[in-house]
Amino acid sequence: MTVSGVASTASSLPPPPPPRSPATPASPGATAASGSAASDRVALSGLGGALRGDGLTAFDALSDAQRQQLADLVDSGKISGETVNDALTQRLKQARVSAMGATQRMYNNDHADLFFDEATSVDDLRGALSQTLARRSSLMDKLTAVMGEDERAAASNDLAARTMNPLLAKDRMGMSRYIMPGFFSMDFSDSRLNSTKKQGDATYSLKALGVDLDAIDKALRKTGEEDAAAILSERAGLPVSRTVAADQDYSVDDALVKPLSAPPGASPPDARDYPNPLDYGRKLREFLQASVANMRKVGELGGHTVYQIDRPDHIQRPQDLPTPSSAGAAIALGEPVDRAYMAGLATRY
Repeated sequence: MTVSGVASTASSLPPPPPPRSPATPASPGATAASGSAASDRVALSGLGGALRGDGLTAFDALSDAQRQQLADLVDSGKISGETVNDALTQRLKQARVSAMGATQRMYNNDHADLFFDEATSVDDLRGALSQTLARRSSLMDKLTAVMGEDERAAASNDLAARTMNPLLAKDRMGMSRYIMPGFFSMDFSDSRLNSTKKQGDATYSLKALGVDLDAIDKALRKTGEEDAAAILSERAGLPVSRTVAADQDYSVDDALVKPLSAPPGASPPDARDYPNPLDYGRKLREFLQASVANMRKVGELGGHTVYQIDRPDHIQRPQDLPTPSSAGAAIALGEPVDRAYMAGLATRY
């Protein structure tokens, strides 16, 4: 039995275009929309000089009112510019993760037949991704265009792709090849997708001050979609018009979800060595269990199952931050705080 997917093609591709990064303002502060009075005030505030990278990209996507609210909070001393930058960085990363999860659902639904055709090739999988990304781009254009509420709701529901194609529930046990596109795998070592605890704490701090995170997420949805499409195209070897830059402030030691690491000298099992997929599944579980001391499922983020690798004092919600309302019941029942913490960071897509 073999596992068919899309391997990295970076070595065979022409050099990618320079990473997309917001323009650096001439003044010490970062400006948003040129000519905007609100943006001019932000440039001179304590927030302007703290914005950079993903934080500045996210800030640029906000409305003037949202920008001014954040600048006023910083100027009042209620929160630091660094914390606001960290929070905006985390929300943009979450927007990318949510968009990637929705893209995978749409891909699976629209191209379910590929998973049951043993003649499916890597080019077939790559071509299907190209079609899915084009469809999502068209839907996002509709969502951001002037239209009625019913039309906007329909476009939003189509983008979420939560209705599963019944074909996907079909048994694939008798197949000699297990078709599985590799470009949707959640890479927790990718700083463009994985946040740090510092960034997560900053998001909670912003929420504690009454900032509407749902409104910020709505403003970042288009950017998240475009970034997710760029990352997926990069992984699949499709043409890309830009690249999404890595987070220069990211530290794997502070990562919310730690990447899996294999024991010295160990390597994952090869599916081709196990004719019975159940045997392969068992060996793979044994390998993963040996890779970390403690690993357990903590929930779903953007359609992906998230496993937390425990370590002392990791992902403990600061006592002065409010409990996310959606996770309040879980905490009351004595479930791990870190699961509630992660749920509170999830985007409503």
